[in-house]
Amino acid sequence: MRLTAAFLTLALWAMPVQAEEKVERLMEALQVDEVIDILRNEGHNLGQDLQQSFLENQGGQVFLDQVDRIYDAKSMRGHIIQVFEETLSDSQLDRAILFFESDLGKTITSLELSARVALSDEAIEEMANDAYVGWDRNAQFFRLVDEYIVVNNLIDQNVQNALSADFNFFRGMSLGTGDDSELLAQLLEQQDDTTESTRTWLYSFFLLAYKPLSDSEMRENIAFSRTETGKAVNTALFESFDQMFDSIYYKLGQAVAQVLKGSDL
Repeated sequence: MRLTAAFLTLALWAMPVQAEEKVERLMEALQVDEVIDILRNEGHNLGQDLQQSFLENQGGQVFLDQVDRIYDAKSMRGHIIQVFEETLSDSQLDRAILFFESDLGKTITSLELSARVALSDEAIEEMANDAYVGWDRNAQFFRLVDEYIVVNNLIDQNVQNALSADFNFFRGMSLGTGDDSELLAQLLEQQDDTTESTRTWLYSFFLLAYKPLSDSEMRENIAFSRTETGKAVNTALFESFDQMFDSIYYKLGQAVAQVLKGSDL
């Protein structure tokens, strides 16, 4: 009985460790650390934009340093790990690892990272947008990209995340009356514009990123997205990034408000 009890105790301790290892393995396959580096660079650029558009360059280097601290890699990583651990089952982790560690999975992840970096250049982004506008909607590749975006509900999900992040930014700033319902109503008035800009960015991004893939590779990518595991991973990614950016943007709003408050004194 003591041996049995000892075995059960070891098994209970081993299960969470194994799950943590699988989450880490999936994180590595998805190149999450590289994604976070890209997001932190984008955050630094956002800080410079906020400096000019909201603060008239009054925040100085102190504000920019604060923005860099807000985009803390460890904290950003923690959001993703927590959601993966809470929402993905053991079997889903296994299947996700199998796909993203495959040659196709590795290629897809690398192509997406390269395209994300490329689009940080305004000239390349403009070229990608023009390519999307002029692309033949009946072309097979465009139809496959369109199917991928629709299957993963990428437009609506990204719009909701963007609105949520903006909502938290202005909450952090505590602008106006402080009435959250009024603030939300104002943001929802801009939803159509947000949707259109999101649509343009997503199609420009995936048409650029997935261009090297064959039709069969695109279909395999879409097929995985349709599986229970593909849907679960997609949901987990959106949920984790939603939590991450809600926290980041709220803190950014607070940082902007502190500078504005100081300039009023």
